[in-house]
Formats: sequence, C-alpha cells, structure tokens
Amino acid sequence: MTQKASISVVIPAYNEEDTIKMTLVTLNRCPWVNQLIVVDDGSSDETATIAMKYCDQVIRLNRNRGKAHALKEGWKLVEGEAVVCLDADLGMTAREGERLIDKLYYEDLDCVIAKLPTQNKSGFGIMKHRAQKLIFSRTGKWFDSPLSGQRALKKKWLPILIEKDYVGFGVEMAMTIDLLKAGASIDEVEVSFYHRATGKDFQGFLHRGKQWLDMEKTLRKMRATW
Repeated sequence: MTQKASISVVIPAYNEEDTIKMTLVTLNRCPWVNQLIVVDDGSSDETATIAMKYCDQVIRLNRNRGKAHALKEGWKLVEGEAVVCLDADLGMTAREGERLIDKLYYEDLDCVIAKLPTQNKSGFGIMKHRAQKLIFSRTGKWFDSPLSGQRALKKKWLPILIEKDYVGFGVEMAMTIDLLKAGASIDEVEVSFYHRATGKDFQGFLHRGKQWLDMEKTLRKMRATW
C-alpha cells in the first residue's frame, strides 16, 4: 500500500460452519487486517460459535435478515479507514483481499470491486447481465462483476450506505449505483478468490431466484427516490 491505513474486514455469514474457520484463520494471519467483524445472520448452525474464537467482534442476529442488513450491522462497527467486505466461504483465498486495498490506495479510489476467476460450476449469467444494464442505465458505468460481494471501500462512504433500505442480495447492485451517484470513484481488479459457486442445479436456481427477487425489491425502493 502507498500508505499505512487501518483496515477493517466485515463478513456476513449464514450457516457457514463448514467454511468460516479457514477464512477467519487465514485473515488472522494477514498483517493488513486490523479489525475482523463477523455478522451471523441468524444461523441455525455453529457459525457464530466458531467465529467468536477467531475474530474481534461477532454480531448475532436473532433471525435471518438477509445480506444487506447483515452488512449494514457490520459497517456500524467499522473502526478502520477502509473496510473490506468478504464472503465467509473464501477459505485461504481470503488473503487475496489485500489486492483490493492495494488498488484502493495506489489509485486513490473510493471503492474497488473484485473480479473473480471463472469457476467450472456456474449459472447462465442472467442476473449478472441484469445488474450490469441497471447500473449502466443509471450511471453510464459498466462493470464486469456487478454482483461481486468482495469489495473494499473507504469508511467515509459508509453513512450513505447505512441509511439506505437495501434488500438482501440486492445490496451490491444498489450500493454501486448509490456510490456513483454520490460522486464516488469505483473500479474493478482481478483477484484470485475462490468460493462456493451456485450452479445449474435446483439449489442454484433457488439461490438465483432469491437474488432476482431481492434485486427487484431493492430497485423498486430506489425508484421511489429517483
């Protein structure tokens, strides 16, 4: 990094007992991580219990509120000058989050979005194209990975995001639009993250269906303010 900055990491997690330990152990070994926050989004497994052993703070929600709510609860506790948002299932590749911070400071950006390598198991790209077009229609900016949950941003932008009424998996698309409209500079960078991908099986369709509904709900809320 071009300057030494304090960095917080926020991880929203729902029923991730099989993956979260490796992710947190890895981040604990990273010198660029100064604060590690996990938001347990109403898990029914041991996610929170495991997280308590390996991070600075664990927020336990009494029921599943969705990714947007979990992120916002974590953002409220951020002490660092910048925050990196990561998924709980990245395992050892979570260490690659440093690439987001490097680009954030080297290029004096406000937000950096991770472009993940192509994984063998994937969907049809319908959600991605939908998000790309929506962001472009509102901001004139095109992103390769508009739904990536792996991103870094400077703390000064968090108050704008915390007050927004995002819904679940609609948060990435919506926050990108809101940040750009507020004047933030955003770019992408290729990062070698690897996490559990949703495929073309029944569970994959369920996940993307939920994602689609969350995006549409978030979009309706946003349109009320346009």
